[in-house]
Amino acid sequence: MSIPITDNQVVPLFAVPLCKTRIDPCTKEEIDYLTTGIDYKERLHSIAWNSVDNYILDDPKVADVKRKVMDQVNEFLFGYLDVDPKHEFYMTTSWMNRYQKNHYAQMHYHSNSLISGVLYLTDCEETADIVIHKDKSNTNIFTDTVNIDHKDFFDTDNKRSYLYHQREMRLSPKPFELILFPSMTNHSVDVNVQTEKTRYTLAFNTWVRGTIGDSTSTLVLK
Repeated sequence: MSIPITDNQVVPLFAVPLCKTRIDPCTKEEIDYLTTGIDYKERLHSIAWNSVDNYILDDPKVADVKRKVMDQVNEFLFGYLDVDPKHEFYMTTSWMNRYQKNHYAQMHYHSNSLISGVLYLTDCEETADIVIHKDKSNTNIFTDTVNIDHKDFFDTDNKRSYLYHQREMRLSPKPFELILFPSMTNHSVDVNVQTEKTRYTLAFNTWVRGTIGDSTSTLVLK
């Protein structure tokens, strides 16, 4: 199927979809439980803390948070990406992240998952950004071995050009904003340089149920 492109139109070919949305605010009881009402352990491969429970949203105390998050995941998949509604996506693991002073997360991706997400429970503007990294197997306008300069994002009126030549995207989400992305996407968290503020986020992974593939490669996932 050919896609119509008008004269002088530039399109982001084979773009990686990323969604920033938000959920209705959590209650004080839900926030208190997720931030200070659970146990934490040192995080693997990073300087930070994870919840001991890797299925935190399966707790009935935060069932409404899980519902609101999955509503946004489904809107992303079926409303924006036009995934066939015969597929059912569900949350697998979910865990809390706690970043105190000088904590960070090195670049990583999420294994055994299709769509991952991060829900922000505290304001990270003064603590640390999440950084989305371009896959090194993909080139921008020019190959990475040729250093062609571009205008800074804030110095050009053509903000669309940012899509074509940047090697990373930085986001500073507000409380109750939700970032969704393909789980294979590399991302990291900047160092938390604040002394007073602790950064709390809730991360999760998803998988799919149903029949996938064509007649010669059918797979039934339950």
